[in-house]
Amino acid sequence: MRLGAGFSLSTNSASAIVSEVNHSLSFDGTNDFVDFTTAALQAKIADSDANFKLSGSVSIWVRLNLISSNSQLWDFAIDTNNRIQLQYKHSGNEYNFTFKGGGTGKTAVEQPGTSHENDGNFHHIVCTWDKGDDNEMKIYVDGSLGATTGLATVALSGDFDDTADSTVGPDGTGGVEILSGTSFNGSADLNAFLDDFVLYSSVLSASQIETLYNSGRSDPSLYAELDNRIAHWKFNEGSGTTVTDSVNGFVGTLGTGDTAPAFSTNNAAGE
Repeated sequence: MRLGAGFSLSTNSASAIVSEVNHSLSFDGTNDFVDFTTAALQAKIADSDANFKLSGSVSIWVRLNLISSNSQLWDFAIDTNNRIQLQYKHSGNEYNFTFKGGGTGKTAVEQPGTSHENDGNFHHIVCTWDKGDDNEMKIYVDGSLGATTGLATVALSGDFDDTADSTVGPDGTGGVEILSGTSFNGSADLNAFLDDFVLYSSVLSASQIETLYNSGRSDPSLYAELDNRIAHWKFNEGSGTTVTDSVNGFVGTLGTGDTAPAFSTNNAAGE
């Protein structure tokens, strides 16, 4: 998994801003990324208690800078034809949440009334999917449901823990990634700040998501009160080349040289 099109933005350097307060990661709009593809995380999201092929939720805070093209916020990929991903599309001022299985994809699209680009604010984006009774995917923006799309005709093929399909890097063909580098669909570089990236094996309810939006920034402990967290990357390290989740200790590795996002004191908590 690579991260790259989300978190508050600063410069295009890999330098870190050291502080004891909260941090975000700043992606420069060129090729920054964070690679989360590890055997431990892949095994976790593929096991019977946390199978992302069936149900899950992803929560992230995003502060967009000026975007010149489509930008990828996060991507969970088995291969090019089987993936779950979130992109921001500049041309339509919209968030596109896509669930693609066997080459067939469904997308839930939310277009904010006012553009989020360069507005100076962090926005809370939550994506949920359920291949059980509901067979639907949803995207929430700033605590409110934006769109719902049916999933009855789409199913992921393969497994997230299949190491043969877990290439990583800006041009990876699979794996668990959050990235701002080149995506599987072409250029999707991210110019933004990302904060509090959280994975859940359960489908968060509308009321839970509203609570996280209204209070999550000022009270991060609320994330821990929700069931079935797989990982929570706070990006508060402030320096270094890795970020570690606070739930299971899964490590993400920043790109090297000019592909490394910078730590920034701009953060969703506003501290």
